[in-house]
Amino acid sequence: MKNSEQFEKLLKQVLSPSVEPSEDLNKKIISQLKENDIMKPAYKRRLSGVLVAATLIFTMSIGGFAAWHFLSPKQVVDHFEDRTLAHAFEHKNAIEINKSVVSGGYNFTLLGIVSGEGLSDFRHSAEDIHPNRTYAVVSIEKEDGSEMPDTQDEEYGQVPFFISPLIKGQKPWQVNIASMNGAYSECVIDGIMYKLIECDGVEMFADRGLYICISTSNFYDINAFNYNEETGEITPNTVYNGANALFNLPLDITKADHNKAEKYLQELLKEPETDSTNSEEMDSYWDKLKVEIKNGKGVVIPESIKEVTYDEDGMACYEYKDEDGSCYEISFDVNSLFEEIETDVSEIQSINESRDGEGNIKVTVVQFTRDAQGVITGMLLELKINQIDPLILDKILEN
Repeated sequence: MKNSEQFEKLLKQVLSPSVEPSEDLNKKIISQLKENDIMKPAYKRRLSGVLVAATLIFTMSIGGFAAWHFLSPKQVVDHFEDRTLAHAFEHKNAIEINKSVVSGGYNFTLLGIVSGEGLSDFRHSAEDIHPNRTYAVVSIEKEDGSEMPDTQDEEYGQVPFFISPLIKGQKPWQVNIASMNGAYSECVIDGIMYKLIECDGVEMFADRGLYICISTSNFYDINAFNYNEETGEITPNTVYNGANALFNLPLDITKADHNKAEKYLQELLKEPETDSTNSEEMDSYWDKLKVEIKNGKGVVIPESIKEVTYDEDGMACYEYKDEDGSCYEISFDVNSLFEEIETDVSEIQSINESRDGEGNIKVTVVQFTRDAQGVITGMLLELKINQIDPLILDKILEN
């Protein structure tokens, strides 16, 4: 029998819905917890191995036991050693939610959320521009009662979980935690995974409607949720091949700031400015690379020659990892790659570079060929170019 089951049995034996336990009983239960060591944490990211003991006060009835099943947001943040944020989750501005959704074999529970300025001991660089931040705590457990893998297990991380706020009326693939300066921390305690997410403050959108989405994906998956272009509403896709959950956020509408929200969205969605001079220089640099390769100055890396594979959507996929650890992963539409050229040799598709002490640059590019049978092969070519302006090359690599 698991420790948690033993503890629940003990509660059922000694507590009744109408009777408050004595102080001696409280001490006995706390002692039982310590002896059984039922809260065994595992950490990732900015966590330490120090377990912050939670103070457990058992003045609840059996009906209140389910609420104790999860740690509170404050207790979760305590494990991340963020005292300021832990205190914020106890403040009146914090919202306790405790809503659950079962999907794809998992039980997802949104425990709580809080927003404000200066709420964390771990300052995000985005706070220089957007000082108001939002923090939310989510628990994830398996529906069948088995434990979530901890950081020492081989299975840990094999199933990803993407968690993000979404804004009604905004395309979710454009406005989500990835574009809103987001971050996360996670831990596994007593077989339950807890994730703390943070991003730019969302209270300014309180009058529009807000969600927290969860899906078994690394990034926002357009297949997990449906977006209604006319109403702006977002709903879970009931035929999604994975787990997905969506929670409505009960934020105080009086904290909305329409002007601030519009300004934020304009900045987030605006197209990056292009310097015409740099653009011309970059075009010239690309042209030079193409000429060098066309003239046979590129040396093919034999180990990189690989036939592409195809994913379920019909996209061609090429992957190669070289000796220094650089990984080249490219997916592309075959028709788009070859439609505008008369030969079966593609244009340059990727670029990497290294420099020596004399300013010489070794450039590595990826190129594809297609034979008469339609078989597409990818390969890496290396060539050296002398004294190229490194600032121009840096701008190419950024793009």
